[in-house]
Order: sequence, then structure tokens, then C-alpha cells
Amino acid sequence: MNLFETVKYGVNCREAVERYGIEVDRYGKALCPFHDDRYPSLYVVDDHYYCFACGAHGDVIDFAANLFDLPLYEAAQRLTADFGIDTDSPPTKEVLKKRRQQTEAQQLMENERLCFSVLSDYAHVLRDWKVRYAPQSPDEPVHARFAEACHNLDQMEYYLDILCAGGALERAEVVQQQMADGKLDRLRRRLDEIHKEELEDGYDTADVA
Repeated sequence: MNLFETVKYGVNCREAVERYGIEVDRYGKALCPFHDDRYPSLYVVDDHYYCFACGAHGDVIDFAANLFDLPLYEAAQRLTADFGIDTDSPPTKEVLKKRRQQTEAQQLMENERLCFSVLSDYAHVLRDWKVRYAPQSPDEPVHARFAEACHNLDQMEYYLDILCAGGALERAEVVQQQMADGKLDRLRRRLDEIHKEELEDGYDTADVA
């Protein structure tokens, strides 16, 4: 096993991100250190990270390399030193198999967590829009954001109910549907744009209860 493989099995991406001073919430979201991020755009799981705003992505070694501006090999060396990884005693086949099984199970949970987080954020925005942009009289034109809220809110809340209380198969179907063809990524990027627009206008839906 080479240095890169040993490091990847010795420390996961979330451990490294948090070790280097970046706070990650329970949904795996954090402020991205690779651009001026005012609303958490970085998504971190055990085996990779991805920023929905600037597109930064990779594994734990890529993260250390980008964070400290190091070549990949030097980044791997830094991780071995910071986490006390013994490169002379690589993990056995049994340990690697167990780690792969754990990683697959964790990935399923992380996908479900990400899906819930994004849909919850969107539903939060839609609830605000449904109140804030509601017509004040029958003659007032219907605002596009009010129409979007009326059209999509019930569906988002239906999906969230399944993710909260549905069976494993139902939850998996919702996650698969939302992640297909980059649908969830597009929604996450749109949420980032919405929050930036709200901040520029002096109003942030992220602060609305």
C-alpha cells in the first residue's frame, strides 16, 4: 500500500476538515475556506468534500493540499504527521474490507442527510416567500416567488416527511430521485444564489424562523 492509500484509510475527510479549524454542522455543511463564503457551501463527508459555490472538491489529500498550498505528496506527509499515521504498518485485508463496508453504509447515510438538508433549506425559503410575497389585494399581480412557493412547498414537505418518518426503502427512493441527473446539486446552487441575493438586499431567509 502506498502513502496515499495509507493516508486515505488512516484519516477521513471530515476529521481533517475539523482538525484544521473548520466547523462542520450535523448536516455535513461548512463555510468553504477556498472562497469568500458567507453561507455554508461546503459539503463534507468521510471520503470527499465538495463546494456547491466554487466547485472545489476532492479527497482528504486534495483538501490538505489546497488548504496549505502543498503538492499532493507533501500534503499526504503532513496528514501522516498531524494524525500520527504509521506508514510502516498498513492495515490488513480484513481491516480494509471492514472499512469499505463502513464507508458504503456511511455514504448512504450521508446522501440521505444531504438530501434532507437541501430540501429543508428550500422548504424554509418557500415558507418565507409564501408569506412575504403574498398578494395584498385581488388586483395585485402574483409574484413569481409566491407562485413558486405555492407550487412546490407541499411537495417539499411531503419529501421531508418521508425522510423523517418513512421506511428505509421509501427514504432511499426519495434520495435516489433527488440526486438523479444532478438535480440536488442544481437546487443547492440555486439556494446559494438566493441567499446571496437576500444578503445583498439586506434580508436573509436563513435568519427567518
